[in-house]
Amino acid sequence: MSNSPFDLRLIFRLVIISMIVGAVLYWLRISPGDIYGWVANQLASLWNWFAGTGLDYLLLGASIVVPIYLILRLKQRVSR
Repeated sequence: MSNSPFDLRLIFRLVIISMIVGAVLYWLRISPGDIYGWVANQLASLWNWFAGTGLDYLLLGASIVVPIYLILRLKQRVSR
């Protein structure tokens, strides 16, 4: 056994698993462009949500969570 994180067995397993996944995707008629496009669309919609209403909800949540956190930390520090 070598100390290398990549040995031949690992590389062989990765090749076999890649071939199986590739065959399944081919059988399902899913191309890499479909997958990359889906990921890009999900990230874009997440960004649009965050830039729109998501930031409002983040600030609303922070206005409740941060003071509670600070009070608990102050209480913990005083009790020491």
